Amino acid sequence: MIITIAMPYINGIIHIGHIYELYISNIYYKIFKKYFKCKIYTGLDCHGLIKKNNILKLEFLNKKKINYFNFKILQKKTNTFINKRITNWFFIFFCDKNFCFGKSSLKFFNYKKKFFIPDKYIKIICKKCNFEVENFYCINCNKNNNFKFKIKIFKNISIKKNNNIYLKNYIFKDWDFTRNGVYNGFKIISKKTIFFYVWFDALISYISNNIFFLKEKIYETNFIQFFGKDIIYFHHIFNIILKFLSFKKTIFFIHGFIKCKNKISKSENEKILKINKKLLNFFFLINIKNDINDVDYNINYIKLTYKKIFLNKIINFFFRIIKIFEKFDNKIIDYFFFKKNSIIFYIFYKNNFNFFIKKKIFNIFKINKIFDLNKFWKKKNFFLIHYFNSKLFSFYMKKINFFLNSINKKQLINKIYKNYRLFKLNNI
Repeated sequence: MIITIAMPYINGIIHIGHIYELYISNIYYKIFKKYFKCKIYTGLDCHGLIKKNNILKLEFLNKKKINYFNFKILQKKTNTFINKRITNWFFIFFCDKNFCFGKSSLKFFNYKKKFFIPDKYIKIICKKCNFEVENFYCINCNKNNNFKFKIKIFKNISIKKNNNIYLKNYIFKDWDFTRNGVYNGFKIISKKTIFFYVWFDALISYISNNIFFLKEKIYETNFIQFFGKDIIYFHHIFNIILKFLSFKKTIFFIHGFIKCKNKISKSENEKILKINKKLLNFFFLINIKNDINDVDYNINYIKLTYKKIFLNKIINFFFRIIKIFEKFDNKIIDYFFFKKNSIIFYIFYKNNFNFFIKKKIFNIFKINKIFDLNKFWKKKNFFLIHYFNSKLFSFYMKKINFFLNSINKKQLINKIYKNYRLFKLNNI
C-alpha cells in the first residue's frame, strides 16, 4: 500500500493545510503498517521555481517542519530524471492506446514576453452559481463544466489559438495536459515547443518515485490519497490514469479548508497566531474527518477543548488507572492480553476515523463515571476487583496511549511515563 499526500511547493514555506494532511496520513500509516507493508510519500513540486529564492534553504525548511512534527514521511522531487522518463513513457502509452487526442483552443497570450498566461493568473467563475472556482472544479455546486474566464493581468494580453493534447476523461471533461511555448515543465520527447503541464508529471511522480518499492506487485498496490477539496479535479484524473494502467481503485481522503474567519491562504499573506505544538496536534486529532466541510481555527476554542477533554478527562483517567496498578506492583493478568483489533483496521479502511476518535473519547468519559461511582481502591475486595477489571483497565490504557502518542510522545515519556510503560506491564 502507498499513502500519498498532496505536494507542497518548494518555493514557499509549508502551509498549515499541508501539516494537517501530514498529521492525518501519519496516523493512518501507523495503523496500516501493523497489518501489511506500507509506505508513506509526499514530494516537493520543483517546477516554476522563483530564481531569487534560495532553493536549498527552502528545501531544508520544509524538511525541518516535517521532522518537527515527528513524521516518518519520504520526500522526493518532481523534477527527477526518472520522473521525466516515466512521464514520457506514459505519454507514449496513452498515444498507443488511443487515450489522448489533439485539439485546438483559444487561450490568453502575453505577446510582449511571448508565453501563454498560466492558470493562476486566470479567474475562473462557475456560470451556474457564480462561485469562484479553483482548478476547474466548483466545490459549491459539484460541477466541472460551464465556466467563464476573467484575466487578472490586463497589460500586453491577447487571445491566441493554441494546439494542445487532451487526455480522454470518463468522469470530468477532457483534460488539457500540455502547455506551449515558454514553460517550466518537462518537454515532450517528440515535440519541440510542447511541454507537459506540471500537474501531469506531479501525478505521475507518485508512481515513478516509488517504482523500486512497487517492483513486481505494481498492479496489486493500493493507493490512499490525502488531499484538499480544491484539488479534487486533478486527483480524480490520477485515478483515471491508474484505471488506464489496470491498477486497483484508489481510496480518497478529502478534507476541507482550515479557516480563521476566511480561508488561510499563503498567496493573500494571511497570518495566524502562534500556537503550542501540543494544542495544534490535538486540534488536528479531533478534526480528522473525510468530508469537504471546512474546519474553524479558533485558538480559544482549541485551548478550552484541550483542557476539558485531554487534561481533565484523559490524563486524569490515566492517573486513576495507574493508582490501581500501583497497588499490585504494576502487574496485570496474563489471560486478558488480546490480539490486534481488526475492527479498528476496518474503521480506518472505510475512512471513518472521526467515528473512531469520538468512540474512544466517549468510552473514556463513560469509564471515568464508573470510577467516580465505585472508587475501587477504597473497597475491601480490592484484589478481586483488580482480577476482574484487568481486561477493562488494560483496554482503556491502550486507548489513552493512542491519545498520548498522537499529541506529544517525547514530552509524555519524560514527564508522565517515568517508571510506568503502558503495554509493558508485568504478567502475574
